[in-house]
Amino acid sequence: MSGVKIQKVDHVDPVPKAGRHKSMKTFPRGVMKGTRKRGGNEPIVGVKDPAKPPPVRKGTLRILTDKGAKARRKTIKQTVQSMSDAKVREHLKGSGIAVNPKTPPQLAREILEGGMEAGMIVAK
Repeated sequence: MSGVKIQKVDHVDPVPKAGRHKSMKTFPRGVMKGTRKRGGNEPIVGVKDPAKPPPVRKGTLRILTDKGAKARRKTIKQTVQSMSDAKVREHLKGSGIAVNPKTPPQLAREILEGGMEAGMIVAK
């Protein structure tokens, strides 16, 4: 198990660090400074799917804390509940999960929820 790094997601520092307090009376000019690639003039480009996690380096595990897992479950549940029955079936079919047309809509929603929570299905 050597070479594996554990990365905690949604970890909050329990005690704020005492020290210099930065004043933000005006908008900081250097906020956008590091957004461009070194030496290039490429503008900031939005990601295709903001719900998708960032690319993970080889040998890194993403472990959600209880709070992060709970928030993720809640978001997924809201997303699936707001979808129509046809859209739920469409997402399941697109991800390669075969669902019988006679399957009750509630069961299809649970299958989609479980797949999204497991990370097998990405749905917007």
